[in-house]
Amino acid sequence: MKHISRMVFRDHFYSRLAALPERETFEFPQGVLPTGHKRAAVLLPFWPAGNDGVEIVFTRRPETMSSHAGQVSFPGGRVDPQDDSVAAAALRETHEELGIDPAAVKIMGRLDDAWSVAGHHVIPYIGWLEQRPQMVANEHEVAEIMIANVEILMQEEAACIHEHVMRGVTRQTQAFKWDQGYVWGLTADLLYELLLWVKSEPSQRGHMRLDYLQQMQGVANNR
Repeated sequence: MKHISRMVFRDHFYSRLAALPERETFEFPQGVLPTGHKRAAVLLPFWPAGNDGVEIVFTRRPETMSSHAGQVSFPGGRVDPQDDSVAAAALRETHEELGIDPAAVKIMGRLDDAWSVAGHHVIPYIGWLEQRPQMVANEHEVAEIMIANVEILMQEEAACIHEHVMRGVTRQTQAFKWDQGYVWGLTADLLYELLLWVKSEPSQRGHMRLDYLQQMQGVANNR
């Protein structure tokens, strides 16, 4: 990681979020997603912390969930017909899961398109709050609220690789570990994309996600 002075970290981080609209976002070409994939929105919520820091919140899903049970994720869910926009869906889901007031969140921009094995076309948004919000977990959707210091996540030793078996094939995904938590898979990949942007480093995460999807489709078709 390029050195960023602790005294200016928050200002630097926020300035990079503010520049997100200038970023060329990769969107999946029409027709590449398998039939039946539904649009979903997630929010990566950030806010200032003590000593010029920045925090982010994750949620741990209950073991009883029908998909991604027990995994760490960002708040989000399917886009409903009554949502005014995909970003509005991300805010609505965040309110439903964590009780965060949508009016307290400033949408700074979005990341590249993503997809999930649960059949979702995922559109990720970045949100900024002026202070740590009061959060109340929806027990049906959130087993644990996990808050992490972004500077710790940006340290070289925090990044790691997670191996898992999917459809009989061992796969590797981005992961992050810190004293209070561990996150892997799509959630970690979205975080990685955002941190690359903060560090002004190139990212092709959307293209890589599409390549991975097509590889998975190839494996399925060859069976």
